[in-house]
Amino acid sequence: MITNGTTHVAPEIVAEFDRTLVNTAGGSVRHLVVTIRAPRQAPSADKPRTPLNLGLVIDASGSMAGKPLAATKAAALDVVAALPATDHLTLVSFADDVQLHAEALQLDAEGRATIETILRSLDTRGSTNLADGWLGGCTSVAQRQAACDVIERNQVVLLSDGHANAGETRPQMLARHASELRKRGIVTSTVGVGHNYSPTQLQAIAEAGGGRMHDAEEPGDIAQIVMAELNDTLATVVDNLELSLTLPSGTQPEPYGIAPFTPAATGYDVLMGAMLSGATRRVVIKLKLPAGEAASTLAIGLSARWTVPGDNKRYACNVAVPALRFDSGNACLAQPRDIDLAKKVVEQWVAHVYYRAMVLNQDGDGQAAMKFVVKETKYLHRYCAGVPELEEAIGGLDGFSSSVSHRYTAHTSKEMMLRAYKMGRGETSRRSRETHDFATLSAMEDAARKPPRNRRPDGDVK
Repeated sequence: MITNGTTHVAPEIVAEFDRTLVNTAGGSVRHLVVTIRAPRQAPSADKPRTPLNLGLVIDASGSMAGKPLAATKAAALDVVAALPATDHLTLVSFADDVQLHAEALQLDAEGRATIETILRSLDTRGSTNLADGWLGGCTSVAQRQAACDVIERNQVVLLSDGHANAGETRPQMLARHASELRKRGIVTSTVGVGHNYSPTQLQAIAEAGGGRMHDAEEPGDIAQIVMAELNDTLATVVDNLELSLTLPSGTQPEPYGIAPFTPAATGYDVLMGAMLSGATRRVVIKLKLPAGEAASTLAIGLSARWTVPGDNKRYACNVAVPALRFDSGNACLAQPRDIDLAKKVVEQWVAHVYYRAMVLNQDGDGQAAMKFVVKETKYLHRYCAGVPELEEAIGGLDGFSSSVSHRYTAHTSKEMMLRAYKMGRGETSRRSRETHDFATLSAMEDAARKPPRNRRPDGDVK
């Protein structure tokens, strides 16, 4: 395990390549697999619980009418009942306007009663200005953060069932705001409610905000998921984890998954965010490599930095990365493969293909989605050739390439993107019903598009 020279124990970070020989002629593609394991810390009766400075931001637009809003209000009431009096709560609702119902209210008996009264009277109105509602909640959390003289966990949980259709709607801009807030110590997690919300917007906020994105497909899941998220927040042992990658000139990187990957002064930064006690995260980065002299080596630099909840220090360490060595094309083809490592690459690669294809599909560009899947499937078949267990893992992509040219329903698209997101993070869904696998979801979508075999064009049954 890596340590940073103090009594603090850092996450264990291991970097591996699927193959370490690269072609002298250039153009070799290698996958850097970085596995991070957070230290396991058992709860201690002697260690006081870090108070929460919590912002709950609730979508009250018209599409939330009925069961969705009722279940969200019930979940918020459960949260208020469960949190101790040392915590403070900001409550915001949004539609086409933003309403601040309570600001940094202490959850003593009087505070609970106030919040309960507000929640019971909350009703739907207007369209969905998600950005202003979320940022309004963050502003109030930030104001308490600035004025507070004790260490607290500053957390915003955003609950929404729809696509933002007012205010800022671009995922990349929402992510930029979330990243700036995270750097100031305010973490955002999101909960998608129902069947038809936009995963791209909520996932962009959660990933860049250092939190997690959850799916509450059924109203009854909301309370369980929100409480699980808050419990996870308090079990966080590593926060704001970022990897910094330094690459030789001429190297072209492509990360799999949706972890924010941004240019930096010496290369690229990859935000991994918060990690729970004992959790494992993995990131796979495809590298297309330049040419080089035989027997010379190519060095990749990797470092990590992070914070620890309840500690204002920032920790850092360097991570050992195996050197890549230039050799002939024949030597590269003959090098043995680590099958277990190849499995990890394929898992992340497949999730990346499904996720990216669904983004293109929902943007209305089915042809681009199909071409992307065809191209990636060809490369995956080449990568998996001769290894039956790897070939089996990519079998569903062949049929998906033609299927994805047709516009998927919002529900199936959301389910696919959710599954890819959770696979990429090494997480399981918190909701009561697990997501179908990719092949099943694709087959269900195809079946739904086909007219019944016993139905005439005029609609009468034969």
